Amino acid sequence: MATNTNKRLAVKWIRDLAKKAYEKQDHCFICNTTVELELHHLHSLSYLLEIWARKNNYDISSDTGVLAIREQFISEHQVEIYDLVYTLCNRHHVQLHSIYGKSPLPSTVGKQERWINAQREKHASGTHVYRGSTTGSFSEFTGDLTGVTKFS
Repeated sequence: MATNTNKRLAVKWIRDLAKKAYEKQDHCFICNTTVELELHHLHSLSYLLEIWARKNNYDISSDTGVLAIREQFISEHQVEIYDLVYTLCNRHHVQLHSIYGKSPLPSTVGKQERWINAQREKHASGTHVYRGSTTGSFSEFTGDLTGVTKFS
């Protein structure tokens, strides 16, 4: 199958049409923040589109090719596009993709979901730790450190 050599990625044509029906929540599923919210698909739309186009022998190497098939693709992938999604803040979304990659494989769907839920539980219990922060102190990001054992 030919690779899309246009400046615009094929999946962006899919997202343009699909996003009209997205139901993004008003807060991050993990930390409840209401800023910099993004929609995370457990199934990579890029990966799904590539596999689906190859299986159906569709040429998505041009904008015209993608536009011709995008409604069919969306109708056949309703669950992956609209149901298996989470609203995450940018920080958690970036963190998730740093673990599972830019375009996570379908075999990681369960792992992604477990990670998202584990992060939510950690955040709710106050045991979350934010690594890699360049601002603030460690205690600002971990919450109350009363009763925490120090390791030397």
